[in-house]
Amino acid sequence: MSVVDVRDVTFRYAAAPVDALAGVSLVVKAGEICWLYGSPGAGASTLLLATAGFAPRFTGGVLSGQVRLSGDDPHDERGRRALRGRVAHLGPVPEVQLSGVAESVFEEIAFGPSNLRWPIDRIRSAVDRAADRLGISHLLMRRPQQLSGGEKQRILFASLLALEPAIWLLDEADSALDAEGRTVVAALMREERDRGAAILVAAEDADAMVAVAGRVVLLDRGSIAFDGDPRILLSSEQAWERGPGGTSIAGLARAVHSRAATGAFSPPYPLDVAEALSRWA
Repeated sequence: MSVVDVRDVTFRYAAAPVDALAGVSLVVKAGEICWLYGSPGAGASTLLLATAGFAPRFTGGVLSGQVRLSGDDPHDERGRRALRGRVAHLGPVPEVQLSGVAESVFEEIAFGPSNLRWPIDRIRSAVDRAADRLGISHLLMRRPQQLSGGEKQRILFASLLALEPAIWLLDEADSALDAEGRTVVAALMREERDRGAAILVAAEDADAMVAVAGRVVLLDRGSIAFDGDPRILLSSEQAWERGPGGTSIAGLARAVHSRAATGAFSPPYPLDVAEALSRWA
């Protein structure tokens, strides 16, 4: 079932000389992780904002086309009411999304369910479950403002997870996390996919995303340049020609190929160490 349905969306920021999005159409199904990939300015963040209903509402600019999330329009009041608690949008800067009123991590995670007027027992259960899944149960009585950036980002993931959203819109949402935190979030995305959530995630880390996403959408100057299997894109030259590059191993193979007379290192490039060893041992 299609959960995210974007049809012919064009968006231009106020006073911008060109469109940030140019006729983008994208459908994401329940139980799918769709990775948005592209160089800075390609339109991934703008697409997430437009999909969430935040652009042009909070950014200014002009939007045309159609966005539907589970059949509702996040750009009108009725649609926003219908989608309350069902859409999780998370960006790269934790401080921007903290409520600013919670005295403890427990209260921060409970903020959303409380605003939806859940019963207190349901809130406690949801907070405990989300904190456990993000590995922050030991922080529940701490003040959010006193924690590190990575801890705050895990708190934000937990606060959204507590709501059991049907749709995740993630924009470089692991930017403040250490290696352990990124492993936790990668596992969370897989679990949410298996639960049936639709996940649309913008990320530059090809090494991490190729192991998580079953689909990649390459954006180039506001348009879709590729939509398909991440391994096909990242093992080809297109990942460099129209995107930010590929995995670290593919980058190494590409560098060797550009300097060596042999065709052994030519595309398709291997994407990880195991694949490289299998090919070149």
